[in-house]
Amino acid sequence: MDNPSTLLIVQNLQQSKSFYLEILGLTLVSETDSCLKLLAGSHSILMFQGTLPALEYQHGYNASSTLIFSVDNLDDKIVELKSHSVEFIHQSPNQNDWGRYAAFKDPSGIVHELFEIFS
Repeated sequence: MDNPSTLLIVQNLQQSKSFYLEILGLTLVSETDSCLKLLAGSHSILMFQGTLPALEYQHGYNASSTLIFSVDNLDDKIVELKSHSVEFIHQSPNQNDWGRYAAFKDPSGIVHELFEIFS
């Protein structure tokens, strides 16, 4: 199996389109009335319209999926996203064996992470 993509079911397709393109800086590849195809680097993200927000869960504890966006400077990116009223789950960055990270929610409540890899 080659070239996996991610599927996101969002609560409001147009609001999500603005968030992922204007705030996160992803690239729009194609669009229909019910679906968007975006690129994050070379990773495809397919987005469909749903009707409900994401289910609440304890990020890092419940089984789930998360997009991880690599950044060069985690602290600067957090400040930038907070200036756009992005809601963060981690109020300060956390750390694991590979780097530092902070989780945030998209407009539908879907949780993703910013990740700064240790050099």
